[in-house]
Amino acid sequence: MDETNASLTLYHAWVSSASRRVRFVLEEKEVDYQGIAVDLLAFEQHTPEYLALNPNGWVPTLVHDGVPVIESSVICEYLDEVFPATSLVPTNAHDRARMRVWAKWTDEVVIRAFQVANWNRMMGPIAQQWSDAEVERKLSVIPVPDRREDWRRMAREPFSDADISHAVANILRTLDRMEHDLADGPWLAGKNFSLADIHLSPYIVRIGEHADRGIHLKDYPRCSDWWTRLSARPAFTRARIEPVTFNA
Repeated sequence: MDETNASLTLYHAWVSSASRRVRFVLEEKEVDYQGIAVDLLAFEQHTPEYLALNPNGWVPTLVHDGVPVIESSVICEYLDEVFPATSLVPTNAHDRARMRVWAKWTDEVVIRAFQVANWNRMMGPIAQQWSDAEVERKLSVIPVPDRREDWRRMAREPFSDADISHAVANILRTLDRMEHDLADGPWLAGKNFSLADIHLSPYIVRIGEHADRGIHLKDYPRCSDWWTRLSARPAFTRARIEPVTFNA
């Protein structure tokens, strides 16, 4: 099917890890698209206009030929199907399974681990300044109960030390698993660079935020080598997968 690149619009945020995954795919495939930045701290992702595209109220959202596609890992596979010239999905069934295991782990474990480990530092100082009325007003427009609860906690009851310790344990477990799988590499799903590597990239770029918690990429030699090779890819730079700064 002949697809036109100009029909792609990506609603995203520059610091959003999920958005970075999709931008990385688009840049690897050298697909033209219109990018529309969503201001997350202004809660633009919870406006009626945006919720009409993405009922979850988070980024990214890809609109292709007027039809929204949501969930970053789903968007990544969708793009690989629609623009197959530079495939990011292994041809070997076993390697495809490895890739999808990493997508599942990223979606179910890694994203949450980094949210819990980072939100007290990043979002807490902002949310704690809100009045009770502001808290209620902002929470009222968040459609997903779990995300609504996260913002309530940032405003009034930040994640506990036990919550953060659990999150850190999952980050360490992720690095251990990566180190193991890269022994059969050189990439996470085998011999070829794939969506598995892209899915982890926006989180590994943030490992430096946890040096004070004893997490250092240099302690994982295969991960360090993988990161050197991945971050040298031109698409990585164009996708702007950069460290995130915040006031501790």
